[in-house]
Amino acid sequence: MNTADTGKTGERLAARYLKRHGYRILERNYRAHRHEIDLIAREKRTGTVAFVEVKTRTPGSFGRPADAVDANKRRFLRLAAETWLTENGGTEQPARFDVIEVLLPEKTVNHLPSAF
Repeated sequence: MNTADTGKTGERLAARYLKRHGYRILERNYRAHRHEIDLIAREKRTGTVAFVEVKTRTPGSFGRPADAVDANKRRFLRLAAETWLTENGGTEQPARFDVIEVLLPEKTVNHLPSAF
């Protein structure tokens, strides 16, 4: 499996996880300018919009997946999220940034709400 396939598998598992845990997927692979948000979901219970970065790792990968969401990546995610919020009802909506770690081949999903 190449890195693109690995990433897509992780995103699919993350979306399935979110749906099972009370979220509605609003967007997949949302692009604003040159930046992308893997998943945008709304938590049904609270109405909070979650901008989700999915990090998938396979055996032999180095470090914890969430560690790959560095300051630069967080900045780009914030810019894209601001654009999405402006296009979809304003920036007054409750929102947060989550990270979902997916470990393959076990298909282990670790959701980190409000990761940054």
